[in-house]
Amino acid sequence: MNTPAAGAAETDSDAVETVLPDPIALPTPTRDAHRSTARWAADRFVSVLRRVSPAVVLDRWGQPVGIPDYGSPAFAALPAGDPRREAALIIAAEAWRQQAEHAPEFIHAGLRTDLVLGEQARAEWVAEDEAAWKELVRTVRAWSNHPTALELAERRTRAVEAARRPVVASSSWPPVAIPGRPGWHRHRHPSGRQVDLPDTPTLAESA
Repeated sequence: MNTPAAGAAETDSDAVETVLPDPIALPTPTRDAHRSTARWAADRFVSVLRRVSPAVVLDRWGQPVGIPDYGSPAFAALPAGDPRREAALIIAAEAWRQQAEHAPEFIHAGLRTDLVLGEQARAEWVAEDEAAWKELVRTVRAWSNHPTALELAERRTRAVEAARRPVVASSSWPPVAIPGRPGWHRHRHPSGRQVDLPDTPTLAESA
């Protein structure tokens, strides 16, 4: 059974293969030179080890013990005629040759790894972006059911206005001042109607 992660990896690999060029193949003369040099280095290394005294011991991986790294302090401390100097030099030269021989393959593998990781990162970014967008849509939809600040202010204004008691003038009381209208009072007409009239001093001042 293919899991989603496996499917994504296969998709990334397929996408990478469409844009990744084939590794550069070494020309035949260069490839033949590498092979002949490898054989010469192996034969020369064995002949040099035979001149080392006491005899070189091989570790469990078949590598000689006691040959210092080329350029190391231990190498510099060896006498000029010590065959271990030549053995270290052969090891270093062979390591450089192998690196040069396989450089196209290493570069190709590195590019493929970078491209695969890039495709995976791009897919993860798209998924995160889509998830963030969905969350934003849910938030906006949830807030759309809430009143705005203006709507709340209008509700409060209407509630305050509804809670206000109407100003009613009574025949047994003096005229009542009208809130919000300075200089005006509400009178009760003999007919029972409520009449708003300006104060007489106010009219005199305005005249």
